Amino acid sequence: MSYGAVEGGRRRSTDMLDSNSRTPLLASSSEIPPPSSSSDVKIDIPLTQEQELIFPNEPVKTALSFLFLIFGFLVTTFSLALTHDRVPDYNPLPDIVLDNTTYHQWGLKASEIIIIISIVLAFFTVIVHTHRMIIIRRVFLILGLLYMYRGLTMFVTVLPISDKNYECAPKLNHSITFLELISRVVTIVSGGGLSMNGKQIYCGDFIFSGHTMVLMMAFFVVREYSPRTKRFLVFHLLSFVLSVTGVAMLLVSRGHYSIDCLVAYWVTSRVWWTYHTLANNSNLKLSGSHNHMDNIWWWYLFRYAETNVPDQLPRRYSLPLPSGVIEGARRTR
Repeated sequence: MSYGAVEGGRRRSTDMLDSNSRTPLLASSSEIPPPSSSSDVKIDIPLTQEQELIFPNEPVKTALSFLFLIFGFLVTTFSLALTHDRVPDYNPLPDIVLDNTTYHQWGLKASEIIIIISIVLAFFTVIVHTHRMIIIRRVFLILGLLYMYRGLTMFVTVLPISDKNYECAPKLNHSITFLELISRVVTIVSGGGLSMNGKQIYCGDFIFSGHTMVLMMAFFVVREYSPRTKRFLVFHLLSFVLSVTGVAMLLVSRGHYSIDCLVAYWVTSRVWWTYHTLANNSNLKLSGSHNHMDNIWWWYLFRYAETNVPDQLPRRYSLPLPSGVIEGARRTR
């Protein structure tokens, strides 16, 4: 091979490199050959649509919950009817609050008036909630549990009367008969557990305070199910002040010992918060090693009542009217 031929080949190679180096990086679409269909990669991204959760009313479960409430209330009532004759004739026990406050007999009536107002506020909150049937079912179940606990605690430990001026029915000098027991139960039930109507004449229902229990339940209902907005802050504060004032009036009237109110708050708040923690977490509705809450004796009752409630109840509100009436009112606007 001659030197000229080698030199010519080098020049041709250099010219080819120069031409390639002058090729633009972004060529026009006409100059780029279309890719083969076999090399196409397709990724299907599914369209996600948020489905609205369904919260069934399940009125049968609500009716059964009401029967459970009646059962719990009867447990408390029978317990009081039996405890009345076991109340010791001692002076009131030392109490740091009662011993350092001025006695006002009218405080008990004031406390019960506040209870009625608090119940009205809680009832209004529930009745305008869209999922009112579920809330009513929850309130029935929790109240039934609390009444059962109260019937047990007042029966096992009987305290002397905290108010010497409170008039209790005479005790029997013999073992109570079945008819006498039923008569006492009917008297207590007819009075609704309140003293202002003169039907609460049986004593011994101290640990724990039913008045405090109802006041706290009313406040918890308002706080949990009413709107959490600044406009309703006054409504929440009103319910809270009513509850605290009702307990204060109960204490100044010597209607209960301080320990009765403290235990009532503790039991009521723990049962309420435990129930709603279970209800708002789907994994806690399943039995297994991950869930120690299923050791609570009423957990299976809770699961039956809440198994079809998919999530935490949204704060939506509507009037408790038939759907036809609501649709007609919307069309007239």
